[in-house]
Amino acid sequence: MSNVFFSFAVVVSFGCGSVLADPSDWAEGTKEHNDGANREHYNQAASLRWAHFMGDWCDAEGTELGEAPYAIAEVSDTDTLKPVRWDVTTLVNEWDKGTHPNQGLFLRVVEGAGRTAFASRENTDKNLSPKLEVTGENGTVILNAVADTFLTKSTFRCQGRSPELRVSAEAENLLVRFDFEQASDIGTITNATLLLHSPKQFGSASIGVFRCNQGDTDVSTSPVLGIAAKYENDRGIAKDPDVIFATGFEQADWESEWTQAGPDGKVDTVGPDTGFKGFVPLQGRALRSRIPKGGFTALNTLYKFDEQIGSEPEEIYFRYHLRLADDWNQTVQGGKLPGISGTYGRAGWGGRKSDGTNGWSARGLFQKTIPAGNPLAGTTPVGFYCYHADMKGTYGSHWVWSQGYRGYLTTNRWYTIEQHCRLNTPGEKDGILRAWVDGHLAFEKTDMRFRLTDELKIEQIWMNLYHGGKTASPHDQHIFIDNVVIAKKHIGPMAIAP
Repeated sequence: MSNVFFSFAVVVSFGCGSVLADPSDWAEGTKEHNDGANREHYNQAASLRWAHFMGDWCDAEGTELGEAPYAIAEVSDTDTLKPVRWDVTTLVNEWDKGTHPNQGLFLRVVEGAGRTAFASRENTDKNLSPKLEVTGENGTVILNAVADTFLTKSTFRCQGRSPELRVSAEAENLLVRFDFEQASDIGTITNATLLLHSPKQFGSASIGVFRCNQGDTDVSTSPVLGIAAKYENDRGIAKDPDVIFATGFEQADWESEWTQAGPDGKVDTVGPDTGFKGFVPLQGRALRSRIPKGGFTALNTLYKFDEQIGSEPEEIYFRYHLRLADDWNQTVQGGKLPGISGTYGRAGWGGRKSDGTNGWSARGLFQKTIPAGNPLAGTTPVGFYCYHADMKGTYGSHWVWSQGYRGYLTTNRWYTIEQHCRLNTPGEKDGILRAWVDGHLAFEKTDMRFRLTDELKIEQIWMNLYHGGKTASPHDQHIFIDNVVIAKKHIGPMAIAP
């Protein structure tokens, strides 16, 4: 189809709570929340995990978890306040030239068994906070750390607000980050020195500097197109031979298109004049769902395949457009979003554990909105909430759509959400669960085991919005949904004529 462009390319403006505001940055964490870097996560609030327990680094030779530091400093046990310096000129020049992204400095003990404490940027004496002295052809700049923390094996709690930083053999690693934009005018860098102050030492150690190496290396690509590319503004898409169902909620009796719709009083359709700040319709009317203050269920609409088309598939694609309203702000608990399921009224939701024979589900999920001070501040993580045959506990598995940092949604913006589910061969781990955001792959798992019997199929599309868990919404908040398509093949983003 010629003369078509796609209006839902990923152009996400992440929150401004972090100085560097790069989604791959490790999070220092905030006072009110346990949401920063810890032994398992580089960003706990965003459910972003280190690839390796206790952090990811590269050495001076480019080796992951390598043993060749960029610089070493010897710290002896004298129990006196002392400055400790590392020559990090080579590493800083690599950042300056763009050889590697500035993801922070990673300090760890390379020899000795001692533990050293350093003053953090939260220390009451700001003269002792971490500094980076950078000298170039145009002078010298002393930078203050914009984030620092340490990882410890002893707890999952984040240490980013501690007045001290610790590093010790096998037990604690130290992270610190500086904003090099503040040194942009010094010209070619000739020297860079990291300075930390140690008020106390517990044994002697050699401490090496490495570069942090966390995060997603996914390269941005063009959206993956599908059926929708043939149908401008989705017009006529319902007649495509591979489309099972499509709706834009334009009919006054839109409920009749579904097996079940509702609940009353919490779901309606709206046009452009909604009274919501910042609202722009996708096109025509949209479905609006309200989580009321003190409430839980806001949307529980079903499309049951057997009742609608006379059979239940084993593979399906489900695409819808989602917009979080201006009043959306999850502060106490996450919840559920639309998805795909085969619960059969027996298992796969609400603590009814799946055993491979009784039911399963792969609804969407949302987590708490990420607070200020985080690289992804202001976004709401979304993903899959899945009951499956290999689940460990009573409740479902949580998988955030973190690939390319695409599953972190802002308010007042339409997103194209597509889910793909292919059931496994009964008993085998060959099931597939995928998600795309704006046509870009955001999650993929190809070893799913939903079932042990072929009696379980894809029973329904579950258009669900639920707050919790067991914690009610502290205030009214809304979402908008539009242009739903259910198909046998990949659907992709909607095509809009220029």
